[in-house]
Amino acid sequence: MSNGASQLGDLLSAPLEELLVALASGIGRSQSELDRHSIEIQRLIDEDPVLSQYGLEATWYQLPNTQLQLKVAVAMQQSAAPAPGPVPAQPPGGPPQPPTPGPTIGGVARPPLPRLFIQPVNPRVQNLFSYDVNAASTISVSIVAVPPPGQAAAGTPTITRDQALTAARPYLFPKDATKSPEDRVTVNYNPGARAWYVLQTREDALGVVTVRALVKIDDASGNVIRTVGGPS
Repeated sequence: MSNGASQLGDLLSAPLEELLVALASGIGRSQSELDRHSIEIQRLIDEDPVLSQYGLEATWYQLPNTQLQLKVAVAMQQSAAPAPGPVPAQPPGGPPQPPTPGPTIGGVARPPLPRLFIQPVNPRVQNLFSYDVNAASTISVSIVAVPPPGQAAAGTPTITRDQALTAARPYLFPKDATKSPEDRVTVNYNPGARAWYVLQTREDALGVVTVRALVKIDDASGNVIRTVGGPS
């Protein structure tokens, strides 16, 4: 059906693998935008003088299962045989050298693989090719979310809360018993960012909370990677 594949190609058909790649890419971009939104909300919580005190976590949204079902006309095109590799230089006076073999799998020459071209069944295809819609093929694709591997799935911090607080101490205002009300220090771990947030706040008699210092600490190294406010 190589001729059929050529004709379908003129009608904006597409190879099956390109359709699957486009579908997966679209799902990936959509999930990425959802993740970016949740990450930004979590950052706002961790840096907010009020919300950070309640241990709140951002809501995460996921596309757990995406299904695609298409009724299409299918044409198969046989790929051309792979060309042999370049001919090595012939040593002077020696026997002729055979050409380098083409692509192989496990030392065995790889046979050419056919390609499937698909075209949505529409009136144009039916009229132009006298295509019987009852002969259309149905393609069903299901993409399912799975847990990430390794440490990212567990979300277990590398350093402890006390270690994060110790690293942040030089960037916080020292305790001053002569001042009232007293500062509050909140320590939160963000598994998505792999970072600790240490927030020093103060609440006045009217209930207004202000940020005095913010320290962000990298969980892997224990190093301070960002500071806001704090003693000069």
